[in-house]
Parts: sequence; C-alpha cells; structure tokens
Amino acid sequence: MDWNIAIVDDLQMDRERLQKDVSKWFSQQGLDVRIRVYDSGAAMLKEFEPGFFRVAFFDIRMDDMTGIQLAEQVRKQDTSLLICFLTTSREYAFDAFPIHPFDYLIKPYKEEQLNHVLSEAHRVLSGSEPEITVRIARGEFQVTFGQIVSVVSQGHTVSFHLIDGSTVKGTMTFGETEKLLTADERFLLCNRGILINMDHVKNLDGETFLMDDHSNYPLRTKGRMDLIKKFSQYQITRMRRGR
Repeated sequence: MDWNIAIVDDLQMDRERLQKDVSKWFSQQGLDVRIRVYDSGAAMLKEFEPGFFRVAFFDIRMDDMTGIQLAEQVRKQDTSLLICFLTTSREYAFDAFPIHPFDYLIKPYKEEQLNHVLSEAHRVLSGSEPEITVRIARGEFQVTFGQIVSVVSQGHTVSFHLIDGSTVKGTMTFGETEKLLTADERFLLCNRGILINMDHVKNLDGETFLMDDHSNYPLRTKGRMDLIKKFSQYQITRMRRGR
C-alpha cells in the first residue's frame, strides 16, 4: 500500500512539526510514507488527485479557506480519504460533523495522540476493519462494519443497507445481529428492529436520523433523550483524545 499523506496548515511551525512526527511514526513501523505539505487549501486543490492521498490533516482555521471548506471540496471528489482536523478549540467539532471526519487533533497535540490517529488509520486502511458474516439464502456474505449504514428487521429477514446503496438480506435473527454489532461503539439501536451506524448519520433533526444513503429513521419515543445523549457523546468521543 502506498502511504501518501497530505498536511495543510498555514502556520509553518505547525506544518513542520506535524510532518516530522508523522515521518517518525511511519519510520518506527518500518513503513514508507510520502508527505506533501501545503500552506493553504488552494495550494492543495491545485494538485489534488482523487485516490492519491490516504490520510489528510487539515487545519480548521486558515486564512484563504477553512479546513472545513477545503474538506467539502475534497469530499466531492474523494469519499474514501481519511480526514483528520487540526483545531485549537473543540467548538469547531460539530461544524465539521457533516463531512464525517476520521478524527481530530487539538493543538498543541501530544505525540501519543497523533500516534493513536495514525495507528487507527493504519488499521482501517490495512483491511483489519471488523466484519460480520451475513447468512443469506445461498450461503454467506462478509460485510465490514464500516460498510453498514443501517440494519432493519423485516419479518423473518434482516436487511443490511450498505454505503454503496446495495441491500443484503440475511436469514439470521435481529437479536443475533444486534448482539454482534452493538459490541462496536458505532452502532445504536434507535428504534425497535432498527440499528444505525453513527458514522453514517448525516444529520439529526431531534426526532429522526438522516443517513448518508438518504434513508431516515425515527428515534423511539421512550428514552429518546438518552438516544440523543448517546449519539452526542459518540460524536465527541474522538475529541477526548485531544485532552
């Protein structure tokens, strides 16, 4: 795998430190890495090629365009890029939420926090993402957790709605599926017979989860505030690494 990393920050000192620390981590893992450093979002966009970069670090507050604006432009061309935002304040975390960032680093970050982000990126991109084996009528089908947008109980089958727009109908019980998936922090039982992957929530309007695949699921009435709390807590969990 080619490890191509982008760093976009308008502060030279911050760019140089991050480049040095990223290089150090890859060296310690015995991996080759190519890092391209940019002092503005416009400079990166001039050279941007979809699929070239695996991971990108965007400073949120920059003069020419914010890291969030840059990410919006990049996302139109590359939906698989893992974006980590650099910020001096957690208040910007929810502004970045619609972009589905991979992680955040709070400046000044600690080296172990950066190392954690890189380790997680390596895990995801190296294919060690957990999978679930879906029993289907003619055999079995492997699906990574990250591919799943939602799981819905439908009679005697369980429908797995995937990020590519396809649906896989499994013959296992919803209870079996729920037990396997809710062991992962990404999955939330939002209503009877409905599991959602919180990484694929596009918006929460208070009563309904709007998903990346344009589907929507209502929150159950009983315990609705607890569901909203769990969802909000999940969104800031990664921010805690910056403490």
